[in-house]
Amino acid sequence: MKRFIFVMLAVTIFLYGDTIRWYGSFDGALSSSLKSQKPIFVVLVERGCDECRELFTEVLMQKHIVEIVNTKTVPVIVTKENEDYPIELLYTLDFPAIFLLSPQEVLLKPPLTGKVDAALLEKELFDEL
Repeated sequence: MKRFIFVMLAVTIFLYGDTIRWYGSFDGALSSSLKSQKPIFVVLVERGCDECRELFTEVLMQKHIVEIVNTKTVPVIVTKENEDYPIELLYTLDFPAIFLLSPQEVLLKPPLTGKVDAALLEKELFDEL
């Protein structure tokens, strides 16, 4: 799964230049969030998920989404197979799942799961940032 994520990020960087500056570990993102007091933008994915791939190639590469995520949040990619995140807090059976957490690890909004487009992402998660 890590290979999938790195390939998607490399393709996005090569093709589009401006990309989200992802943290590779939840603990790193949490530490940065505590220092900056920005919310944590968590994208939880699983291996072989077509909607996850579409989220990265179609939604999270859009310039205005990249700008919002990079300036107003601390973004982190978490894989279902990796247990380096608060599983109890970020529990879901639907992928991808997008969570917005406070620096104190409190859920700020209900998670978005499944197929998500940019308009839904902006309306449901970024409307108050």
